[in-house]
Amino acid sequence: MTAPSSTKPRGRLAGLVGSRETSVLLAVVLLCVALFFSGARDQFYSQSNLQNLSRQISLLSIFAIGEAVVIIAGGIDLSLGSLIAFNGVLTGLLFTQITKGMPFPAAFAITVVCVLVMSLLVGVFHASLVHFLKMPPFVVTLGTLVILRSQSQLYTHAVPVQLPDSQFHAFNFLSNGLLFEGHPWATTVPVIVMLVVAITYDLLMRRSRIGRCVFAVGGNEEATRLSGVSIFKTKAFAYCSSGLLAGLAGLLYAAYNRQGDPSAGNGYELNAVAAAVIGGASLMGGQGSIVGTVLGACLLQIILSGINLMPSLSNPSEWEGTVVGSIVLLAVLFNVIRQRRQERRA
Repeated sequence: MTAPSSTKPRGRLAGLVGSRETSVLLAVVLLCVALFFSGARDQFYSQSNLQNLSRQISLLSIFAIGEAVVIIAGGIDLSLGSLIAFNGVLTGLLFTQITKGMPFPAAFAITVVCVLVMSLLVGVFHASLVHFLKMPPFVVTLGTLVILRSQSQLYTHAVPVQLPDSQFHAFNFLSNGLLFEGHPWATTVPVIVMLVVAITYDLLMRRSRIGRCVFAVGGNEEATRLSGVSIFKTKAFAYCSSGLLAGLAGLLYAAYNRQGDPSAGNGYELNAVAAAVIGGASLMGGQGSIVGTVLGACLLQIILSGINLMPSLSNPSEWEGTVVGSIVLLAVLFNVIRQRRQERRA
C-alpha cells in the first residue's frame, strides 16, 4: 500500500512550501500581528490571557485530533461534545461515590481507567454500527450525541457534580497547573499533554501501517478492502481514537471546571470539525493531517479570543457560533475548489 500523497518523501522544505499547513500557519501569524497593533493588544498579550489561550487551544486540539482521524477515514463523529460532558460527569461520580475515601493515587487510577475504557467502548460501538450495519456515521454519532447528553443529565438530575476538596487539588493540576512557573516560558500542563498526543498521532498517521490504512479507507474503501486491509479494524482505530481523546479531554475539562457538568461541551463537535477542516481535512475522506488540525485549532481559538476582547461587541460570546459556522463553510468551500483544480490538472 502506498503512502498518502501528503506524506510522500519530497524533502522537508518542499513538503512545507505551498502546503495547507503553511497557509494556516501564515494566517495565524498575520492574525497575531493584527491583534498586536489593535486596541486589544494589552489584553490579548497579557500573560494570563496567553496561558488561558494556550490551555484552550490544547484542550480543543486533543479531541480535534481524534475527529480528524475519523474524517480522514471517511467518517464523522458528532458525539464529541456529549462524550466530553458524560466523561466529566463520570469523573465526578467516580471521585465522589465509587472511590470516596480512597487515597488519591488509587482513586485517580481507577477514574482514568474507567473513563478511557468507557470512551473506547463508545468508539467500538460507533465502528460496529457503521461497518457491520452500514449505518451512516452522521446518524450513528448524532444518536450517541443525544443519548450521552440525556444520560449525563439523568445521572446528575442536570446538576453539576462538584469534585471533592480532598481529591481536587492534586487532580486540578492536570488542567490548571503551570510548568516552569515564574519564568516567561511558563506553560500549562494541557499544552504538554497536547504535544504528546499530537506527536504520537502524527507519527502513527504518517509512519505506521494503520495510519496509511486510514488514509486509504477514506480515499477509496472498496479498493482498500480488495487489497486485503481490514476495514473494520481501520474504522475501529479511527473511532476509538476519537473516543479515547474525547475521554482524555473530558478528564481535563472536569479538572479545569472543578466539576462534572452535564451541560458542558455544547457545540464542541463543531469546533473539532472546524479545526480539522481548517487544517486541510476533507469531509470526503482521505485527506488531512495532525499538524494541520493543531494549527486549525490555534487559528480558531485566536479568532474567538479576539472576538471576546472586542469592545464594540456587547455580547461577544453570542457571535462564536456564527464565526465557527462561517469558518467551517469557508474551509469546506476552499477544499472543494482545491479538489476540483486538482482533478482538472489530473
